[in-house]
Amino acid sequence: MPEELVENLRNYGFTEYEAKAYTAIVGLGRGTAREICEISGVPQGRIYTVLNTLADRAFLEIQEGTPTFYLAENPAEVFAAIKDEYCNSIDEMIEDLRKLNYEAKPPSPFWSIHSEQGIINREKMLIRYAEHDIIIIIKDPAPLRPLLRDLKAAKKQVKLTILSDNIERSTYEALRIEEMSSDLSGLFMEMGRLGPVMKDPGWKTELFMIIDGVTAFTAGYRAGRKSATVIKMPPICFMMKRLIEILEPAARE
Repeated sequence: MPEELVENLRNYGFTEYEAKAYTAIVGLGRGTAREICEISGVPQGRIYTVLNTLADRAFLEIQEGTPTFYLAENPAEVFAAIKDEYCNSIDEMIEDLRKLNYEAKPPSPFWSIHSEQGIINREKMLIRYAEHDIIIIIKDPAPLRPLLRDLKAAKKQVKLTILSDNIERSTYEALRIEEMSSDLSGLFMEMGRLGPVMKDPGWKTELFMIIDGVTAFTAGYRAGRKSATVIKMPPICFMMKRLIEILEPAARE
């Protein structure tokens, strides 16, 4: 019994028993239920039900008598008809799908990520697909560790600026870290003094990134849980980038 042929028939809607019985009938050309049962391995208690189902689907012909014989219809003709019916069904489905015109809601310009691995994956994707420039603001270089390979590759292709207001060294794994200017750090301090209206007391920022002036990304912790937000609002992101460039000489170079 060719197992690959049986499996192919199952892919086209045959049950395992139907596929085995049909393969046996085609091989015999004409046979009794007992002969088909012996060759196919279909249980004797199921063979008549299986053969009648195949006959109902026009895969074989029944010759009544003693004994009753089962004949396979020409497979080429049977499957040609099925192929035509299947293709027509596909064409109709495609046409029906073309007529659908649901009004999709515009994607949200903000979305959050709460999985630590999901956050790293998003950071890597943003870095890899940057076309012009990346600005990163950090307090500690530790969040850069899982991104090192992508950042090193990116700095060969785009302008990469890494800023920190808590700098202890000017490089981290061959990545240059610039000390944040007093103007930019002063802006953040001023925002902090304005209280909850500007700074969420439950949120601790770990990393802030702007890519190409069209996407912003911030990652940090809330109540001890890692979280991140993606901001896909090009006008707002561009203004944030330009403000950083105005206040930060390293971002302008």
